[in-house]
Amino acid sequence: PPNTCPHSQLYSHAMSTPLDQRPLSKTQIFCSNLPWSVNGKMLRQAFEEYGEVVDAFVAYNGRSSRGFGYVTYKVDGCAAKAVEAWNADGFKHEWGDDEDSSRTTRVEMARERPKPRPEPRIGGRDGDRGDRPPRRE
Repeated sequence: PPNTCPHSQLYSHAMSTPLDQRPLSKTQIFCSNLPWSVNGKMLRQAFEEYGEVVDAFVAYNGRSSRGFGYVTYKVDGCAAKAVEAWNADGFKHEWGDDEDSSRTTRVEMARERPKPRPEPRIGGRDGDRGDRPPRRE
């Protein structure tokens, strides 16, 4: 049966766009193959030298790292500088003396994510709430 959701056309394009066709972020990087012991704080510290980090996130499945994360910078250009530095010949970041620090972390520009769905509108254009009684103050 056809999709009868009135908003489905608004989101079908964003949700169906393949990841490799989404534009690159100007402020966020994707870090994969992280050592299992790396947490958000360690990720932030590793990338702060390239600019002000507003968020550093390591993905977890329960208490186990999934081995990837994201770093978001406040200013455009810092992410590209970090990617360039981490991908330079001979660059190797030492995460610590853990047994898994031999994993070579891959760093690349993150892809933009689809915008969140807007909240559904209630009532008409003038803000009336349809047939609901007025809210009590």
